[in-house]
Amino acid sequence: MSLQNVVEDVKTRVGSLTAQGQKVAQISLDTIKQANGIVVDKFNELVKTETVVAKDLLETAKLGLDKAKTDGIKAVASAPISYLPPADKFKSAFSDTVTIISSTGDALYQTFKSGIGSIQSEFKPEVKVAKPVKAAAKKARAAAKKAAAAAAE
Repeated sequence: MSLQNVVEDVKTRVGSLTAQGQKVAQISLDTIKQANGIVVDKFNELVKTETVVAKDLLETAKLGLDKAKTDGIKAVASAPISYLPPADKFKSAFSDTVTIISSTGDALYQTFKSGIGSIQSEFKPEVKVAKPVKAAAKKARAAAKKAAAAAAE
């Protein structure tokens, strides 16, 4: 193999690797952009949900405080829990938060899985048979033909 052939082969391979690298970089950037969109959307949803819950809890706490003022110290001392916001409001707020965070994780997982699948599809191995292997195969075929011809005689 001459030096010129080696240089051309290297240039071809470098060009191929460069093209693959550019495709991988583009797929990676697209995947990151999708993931960023998911995080921003879910964060906004979480903020809205938490804001609504916080306002509701604040209103409930104010009502409990106003009720405590009108009922007096004896009534508050005998049943202090009745003046607090109900526990189910806290539970539902926690549940909503967990649901949003879980769906964010699932969406990010699917996005990254898709991106990795796209990258892997870019690197399907090319099956090339080297010249020495081709030459050896030709010699083996010729030898097999000669042996078959000699056996037939």
